[in-house]
Amino acid sequence: MQEPTVADMSIADEHIVVEVKTRISEVCKELAVNPDHAVLVKKGSKILGVVTARSIFQKMSEGVNATKVKVNKIMRTNILSIPAATPLSEGLDLMSKENPDGIIVTGNENEFVGYFSTSDYRDATRKLEAHQKMSSRLKRSRKVISEKAENEESNGDLLDLLLGDVEEEEEEAESLSTLSFE
Repeated sequence: MQEPTVADMSIADEHIVVEVKTRISEVCKELAVNPDHAVLVKKGSKILGVVTARSIFQKMSEGVNATKVKVNKIMRTNILSIPAATPLSEGLDLMSKENPDGIIVTGNENEFVGYFSTSDYRDATRKLEAHQKMSSRLKRSRKVISEKAENEESNGDLLDLLLGDVEEEEEEAESLSTLSFE
């Protein structure tokens, strides 16, 4: 069973992308509709930073004028870039070690393909835990099946192995059906 990857998460939502010279007031219009979204700041095709509603409020409380200042003046720039094909366990380890301001997911050509949000992180930990439990169960099942197959004297197929000796059960059922309860 293959481990889920970073790209298996819902990385196409919870963000908007704006150019580096976009005014904060324009971003606020978008965040008014989706206040939990991250605002990714790009120049050309490269993501340079991230801005959130919280960071805008913080800067405005310090006296920044939202109608005059551009996002590149308040963006945080500690951006972690993770390839989409990265196994989820490796990605989560890297994220927890680096503690970035924002996490972007990149494709084969190092192009931006999505944003890994905080809710994606929570979902990823749950998904990884479920995957690990299922993998462990499958491993135990394979071990039991292979041990049983080695010890099995009959040349039955895997279905016989999994279901047990069907002929014995059919004989038991027939003998039970002949009993009468009066």
